[in-house]
Amino acid sequence: MIQQSDFNFVKLRNILLLVTIFALWFSVFSNEQIEGTIAYVLIFSFGILHGSNDILLIQVASRELFGNHHKIKVLALYIMTILTILLLFSFLPKLALLSFVLISGFHFGEQHWGKNLIGKDHWDKLFFTLYGLFILFMIFYIKSEQASDIINDVSGFSIKKETFLIILSIVGALLAIQWILYVYMKRLKANVFEELFFLVVFFVVFSTATLLWGFSIYFIVWHSVPSLIDQMNFLYGRANQKTFFKYLKSSWWYWLISIISLIGFYFLLRDDNEFFTSILIYFLAAITFPHVIVMSKLESS
Repeated sequence: MIQQSDFNFVKLRNILLLVTIFALWFSVFSNEQIEGTIAYVLIFSFGILHGSNDILLIQVASRELFGNHHKIKVLALYIMTILTILLLFSFLPKLALLSFVLISGFHFGEQHWGKNLIGKDHWDKLFFTLYGLFILFMIFYIKSEQASDIINDVSGFSIKKETFLIILSIVGALLAIQWILYVYMKRLKANVFEELFFLVVFFVVFSTATLLWGFSIYFIVWHSVPSLIDQMNFLYGRANQKTFFKYLKSSWWYWLISIISLIGFYFLLRDDNEFFTSILIYFLAAITFPHVIVMSKLESS
C-alpha cells in the first residue's frame, strides 16, 4: 500500500482543513461567476493533472507486480478502456452514468480511507464505495435541482429531491453499520470523531457554496492533492517540490492533450451549454475509469 508518515499525514489534513475554511470564506464574498471560473481552472489543472500520469504509473506497477510489459501494450489497453467508456455513454447512458457514480464513489472512499485501515479485507471495497457515495449523494441532495438537471442532460433520467434523500439515507445507514463494525474490530487508524467532523465540514461547504464550487473544493482539496502526493511517493519515494516538477515533466503532455481536447469541444459547443456539460461529464468519466483501476492497483501493491 502507498505509505505516508503519520506526521505528514496529520500535517496535510490540517492544511487541507485550513484551505477548505478559506475557500468557504471566499464563497461568502465572491459571486457564482467568479467561483465557477476558479472551479473550472482548478478542475482543469490539478483535477486533470492528478490523473495525467496513469500510463507511467501502470507501467511501473505492472513491472513491479507482474514483470515487464511492453509500453505500447499498456498504452493500447489504456486507450481501449477510454474508448469503451465513451461508447458505453453513447449507447447506454443510464448504465454508464450509474457505473461512473459507483466507481467514483469507490475511488473517493479508497483515497480517503486507504491509509486509515489496519489490514485488508474484501469488505473494504464496500466501505470505500459507501463512504464515497455518501459524499456524492450529500452533494446531490443539497444541490438537488442542479444535480437533477445535469443527470437528465447526460442520461435523460430525471431524479427528484426525495429520491436523493432516500438513497443518501440508505447509503448513510449502511456506512454507519460498517463503520461501527470496523470500530468494534479495531480496524480504523483514523480518529472517529475527527472523521465525523470532516463530514460536517463537507456538509457546510456543500450547503454554503454553489454546486460547482462545493464539488471543486472537495475534489481538488480533499482528493486530487492527496492523490498527487500518493503518486509522487510511489514513483519517487517522497513528495516534495523536486518530485512535483518531475511529476509535471512526465505528465504534462497527457494533461496538455486533455486540455486541448476540452477547449476544442468548448469552442464547438459554446452555444449549447447543456450539451457541453454532457460532453464534459463523458470526458471526465472516460479518464476516471482507467485512473481508478490504476490507483486501486497502487493502493493494493
